[in-house]
Amino acid sequence: MTKPWLNPFPLPGWPRTPMRPLCPWKNAGHRDFYVQVDDADFQFDDFTQQMGDLSALLSEGRLVLVTGESGCGKTALAHRCADWVVQEVDRRREDRELGPNARGLVLDLTGCLPDGPAQSIEHRAAHVCDELFGRLVDNEALRPQAVEQLSPDRDTPRRIYPRLGAALAEDLVLVVLLPTPGELAAEVIQYARAFAGPKVLFVAESDMLDPDEVADIVLQLEAWVPPLALHVGALREGDARRFVEDRLQRHSKVGGYPRMSDEAIDFLTGWARSVAQLQRTLHGTYESRRGRGLSCGEGDVVTVDDIVAFFNNGSRNELGKQR
Repeated sequence: MTKPWLNPFPLPGWPRTPMRPLCPWKNAGHRDFYVQVDDADFQFDDFTQQMGDLSALLSEGRLVLVTGESGCGKTALAHRCADWVVQEVDRRREDRELGPNARGLVLDLTGCLPDGPAQSIEHRAAHVCDELFGRLVDNEALRPQAVEQLSPDRDTPRRIYPRLGAALAEDLVLVVLLPTPGELAAEVIQYARAFAGPKVLFVAESDMLDPDEVADIVLQLEAWVPPLALHVGALREGDARRFVEDRLQRHSKVGGYPRMSDEAIDFLTGWARSVAQLQRTLHGTYESRRGRGLSCGEGDVVTVDDIVAFFNNGSRNELGKQR
């Protein structure tokens, strides 16, 4: 029986949105889809080692700052870190290292700021604080008495954040994915120094901060709890092949699709700078080949010509932009 034509590059649960980043705290099936590319695995290992037994997070709170070029996997790494915290809380609860009601909650506020003119740090912080309070109420994450006490100040960060750890439901650990900082260093420092509190992990990402600026932020916060800085970069030698081989071996039992020639993989190795470019090109090339009605038997392969055909027929000539 002929297997149906299958594009092997979308993520589980998101067949129509191939460019959405991995998000294991929403979809557990994504946990196995991380591939060791652009140094992300090493950065994740650094995160888990520094978080350790969660004692610093539980007592003081932490801030994680993920930096790197656009498309290099910052959001996927941030989601992986958030998911690890939730899983670690679950594990420590089961091992009775934490209370019987211990749980982790991730709130994604990355898209909560309104479109329009740039806002001051104070206006941004107030909007994020108000949105955070509403999400906490929706998730029953606050002690009932705290909701009543804090509601009048829900958009006042200096009133909410210092009380947030005590206001959270018993044994709840909170991970907040922040919008990309506007005034960058100043906003990051404010969250790390003025807003951080027990049981709360803030995670922010930026493609505007270079390593020297990150080092300066860490230095300015050395008397507080310094942020945990993670950096992902461009693809390295072997990353494209590792990514392609990982994805192509996952779906062979449920659908048919051609393999990729060594020349095509080498072509991508020399062209794609980021994992986002790689994913977009691979998904689009397979969709283009399927749309042209080409077969997907065992002897078929995706070639450099197929990649070029995708670029030439696409709405944007990505190949021309990169050359």
